[in-house]
Amino acid sequence: MKKVLFGCLLAAIYVHLASAQTKWMNPLEQGDNMVHGRWWNNELKDGYHRLTPRAESKVRSAVWRLSKQSAGLSVCFHTNAPSVKVRYKVTGGLNMFHMPTTGVSGVDLYATDANGKQRWCASKFNLSFKDTINYEFKDLTYFTGEERGYDFELFLPLYNEVTWMEIGVPEDRELRFIPCSSEQPIVVYGTSIAQGACASRTGMAWTNIVHRDSGYPVINLGFSGNGQLDEETFRFLAEIDARLFIIDCLPNMSTERTELIYDRLLKGVAILREKSQAPILLVEHDYANGASSQQNIDWYTGSNREQQRAYKTMKEQGIKHLYYLSHDELGFTQDSMVEGLHTNDLGMRQYADAYLKKIKKILPKKGRR
Repeated sequence: MKKVLFGCLLAAIYVHLASAQTKWMNPLEQGDNMVHGRWWNNELKDGYHRLTPRAESKVRSAVWRLSKQSAGLSVCFHTNAPSVKVRYKVTGGLNMFHMPTTGVSGVDLYATDANGKQRWCASKFNLSFKDTINYEFKDLTYFTGEERGYDFELFLPLYNEVTWMEIGVPEDRELRFIPCSSEQPIVVYGTSIAQGACASRTGMAWTNIVHRDSGYPVINLGFSGNGQLDEETFRFLAEIDARLFIIDCLPNMSTERTELIYDRLLKGVAILREKSQAPILLVEHDYANGASSQQNIDWYTGSNREQQRAYKTMKEQGIKHLYYLSHDELGFTQDSMVEGLHTNDLGMRQYADAYLKKIKKILPKKGRR
């Protein structure tokens, strides 16, 4: 009898261990179109970069380096697993003095159920963030039926380059990756704020909020300190079959670069119009950090005036589908900032809300133009 009980116990342990096994899958090995939030997927099969390799010899070296960081990129998959694990490696520093590891180098998971309701998934992660970073999303409950599962979207690090990643679920559960849609994207060209500084986690970057709340694909071409209205960057933007172009570069064009704004904007918009009639939205500097400094206010309002001048000229030239988002419409407060230059999570939400309101007017109907 004891032998029988012992045998049953061993069998139970074996079944438990077998059910606890994790199957791991690399998204890049599931097809050429599995990285969401970028163009040129057919040229970017081996990593999580944002610009085509053709850009390396064309754009400034700083822009190329920053384009290797995975801001705005995501991986989508379907599973009915009670837990989801993610493991990956990055190349750069894990955090910054004003931005936490979870935003610089972390991932963020959102689930959409069968009724279209979106849920944020809290995580357990490896606080040491050593050679391989590990996240685990546990105790996932499927309120609309476990057998149906959820569609998930995993947002990648905002300020780091991902060199390798795998997603794991229990061996007996479904895991199916979802390719990118053919919908025209909203394309954002901007600065560190557009890249995601200083969101506490990746899903809170304003571009990712706009994507989640609007349902539109969004391509993040924010380059920290390097959203400088470069002609070369505009030429790569013009390759994208965009639904809407957002140009939000003034935080990198104040002070000594203010005098460049007018000519660079006219040139950049002309480059876009050679290839596309998609709406173009120009965005003013928010200058929420200038409240205590008249000098800063003068600098930032000066950059806004130069953009207003360019906008007026282009309207007089008959350029159509040109829109404007002003400082007052952004509606920032003194609680919106981290160190005076970059937005915190509250600021990111305020940014996103202002954009969403404007986008609703520009693109009143969901779907292809």
